[in-house]
Amino acid sequence: MKKLHKNVFYHTTAGGLNVGCVVGEDAVVCIDLPPDPAEARSWRAQVAELSDKPIRAVIFTASDRMHVESLAALGAPTAVVHDAAFAPVAAPAELALAQPFESPAPLVREFNGVPRLTFSDSLSVVLGVKHVTFVDVTFQGGYSPDACFVTLRDSGIVFVGDHVAVGQPPNLAHGNFERWQTILAALKKNRTITALVPGRGPAGEPAEAVDATLDYIKAATVRVKALVRANRSRSEVSALVPDLMMIYAPKIARSKSSPAYEVLAHEMRAGLEHLYDELQTKSE
Repeated sequence: MKKLHKNVFYHTTAGGLNVGCVVGEDAVVCIDLPPDPAEARSWRAQVAELSDKPIRAVIFTASDRMHVESLAALGAPTAVVHDAAFAPVAAPAELALAQPFESPAPLVREFNGVPRLTFSDSLSVVLGVKHVTFVDVTFQGGYSPDACFVTLRDSGIVFVGDHVAVGQPPNLAHGNFERWQTILAALKKNRTITALVPGRGPAGEPAEAVDATLDYIKAATVRVKALVRANRSRSEVSALVPDLMMIYAPKIARSKSSPAYEVLAHEMRAGLEHLYDELQTKSE
């Protein structure tokens, strides 16, 4: 576990995903969870070493980070996720549950027995009474239709989820690419951010991390757009994978004999196919 601030920490899972936590005087907020339940329990034990207070909520930077088994492994705390992740049927939040949360219209729904608190634009989780900490969640929607940022207010620390990947290509399979690039450009210009925690890779200053992600999106777009303009088939995006892997994949994943190559190449191909569909729709 790495310390970002006096009460903010993050940890990289065995699969390379970053998860975090914010420790308050009366409760803890987690940001994403390891997808493996056993590793989620291990993460819970690490958090317990920092604080004996309960976990008030787990904020998910996107719904593809939410796993029922991992939530259960933490004792089923409230899951916070954007409205777009679920069907529109909902009930108003009860006062007892909504009190530690600030949102114009929080809604509580059931997620396999786990309360889930959803929001449309933003929501804040309030920790502490004497020494108050605000954990702000804001909808972004670039990486995926329900992707969010999590910010510790007035600290300069932001968890951007899979909007940014450091040292490897981002997953493009769910992206709104125009919005995504606009979000990244704004991140790069934001001088209030002192520590950016990406979905994958080490935390650091935003400019370098954002540049690498932007570069990959632009490079992939140029290559796929050439296929669309030439009326080549969607299946031909697979021919782009080896070249992009050699440029953007971690060294450990560049050899085709590596298990990591197969996993990342599959993810990359799915992202390129989604990009192809988006570009083809625009060209019609």
